[in-house]
Amino acid sequence: MDTVETQLPSTTSSPQLARAFLHSALHTWKLDGFGDVTELLVTELVANVVTHVGTSMTVRVHRWPGRVRVEIEDPSPEIPVVRHPDAADEHGRGMLLVDQLANAWGVDRRADGKTVWFELDVSTATAEAHAGHPN
Repeated sequence: MDTVETQLPSTTSSPQLARAFLHSALHTWKLDGFGDVTELLVTELVANVVTHVGTSMTVRVHRWPGRVRVEIEDPSPEIPVVRHPDAADEHGRGMLLVDQLANAWGVDRRADGKTVWFELDVSTATAEAHAGHPN
C-alpha cells in the first residue's frame, strides 16, 4: 500500500488545493485517467469541512492494487448526511455525489473527530477512462 497525506487549512481555496494534491498523487502512481471522479469527490468532502466544520483537515490518499481510498480527517464529531435536495436547492448534493459515484464510502469516528472516506475501483475506472480510445 502507498499512502500520501497533506494538511489543509479551512479556506475557500482548500478544495482546489486538495484537487491539486490528489492530481499529483494519481499522476505519480500513473493513474491520471482516474482523476476526474476522484477529484470531484475530494472537492465535495473538503468543501463540507470548510462549510460545516471550519477547521484545518488532513487529506490522505491510499493506493492498493485495484483501488484508491481518499480520506478527509477533521475534528468534528458531526457525521455527514446524504440529502436528496430539490432541483431548486442550491446546496446539499455533495454527499449524494459521493454516495452515487464511489464504490464504497463511510465514516470512521475517532475520539478527536472523524474520518470521512471513499474508495474507487482503479481497474473499473481505468477501463472506463480508456473506453473507445485506441491503445
